[in-house]
Amino acid sequence: MSAALNMSHSQIFTRQNFSCEELSKIDSFISRRESGEPLQYILGESTFYGRDFKVGPGVLIPRQDTESLINAAKSCFNPDEKFSFLDFGTGSGCIALTILLEFANSFAYMIDISEKALFYARENISRYNLNHRAKFVNSLDGFNENINLLISNPPYIESQEIAKLDSSVKDYEPLNALDGGTDGMKFYRRIFANNLKPRYIILEAGNISQVNALKNLSHEYKFTREFLDSGKFPRALLFENILYKWE
Repeated sequence: MSAALNMSHSQIFTRQNFSCEELSKIDSFISRRESGEPLQYILGESTFYGRDFKVGPGVLIPRQDTESLINAAKSCFNPDEKFSFLDFGTGSGCIALTILLEFANSFAYMIDISEKALFYARENISRYNLNHRAKFVNSLDGFNENINLLISNPPYIESQEIAKLDSSVKDYEPLNALDGGTDGMKFYRRIFANNLKPRYIILEAGNISQVNALKNLSHEYKFTREFLDSGKFPRALLFENILYKWE
């Protein structure tokens, strides 16, 4: 009701009655939720690392578990350190923008193939006045900027498992942000095969099999540390380039 009417809770409690137009809008929000549509899409925003980000149909909803990626980044850099990073599959931009807000001297490159997702990423960049510290990149092909970190929450759900997901996920959230191929490892392989060779790579993992596979996926990158999510699962994995030369 608060979101539908753009009122505070106290304003709603003190209202004696509502117009037909207001009641109709409340009913439409309730109907959308009853159909299974995620609450974040209905409200138009989601909270990540204590901040609100605009979201809507076509962009992956930020999850609390993904906040472990930010904790991993904090283990790599000092708060005032100057560095640049690439957010692969940026979606709403919540990961990249949170790093920019937590590290005042950082610069972000952001990649996503979805125009719908990029719409929300641009909205969120403007919301936090970070346009001057972020740049969108079309793809990894031809991208040759010197970066210190590649961070990503890539699609990692096995294709055959998509149908088993909760309807609020499989029927509403974008498939291209969920489907990681037959074994869920498609985008992980692409990330490790890139020619950028940053000092650090931070990745979100979906299950224990992926965690174990990722730890042995690249001999050039040494697995350094795992970061647990709220359910004590090793959600974020940190890798360090053993051949990296700090410039």
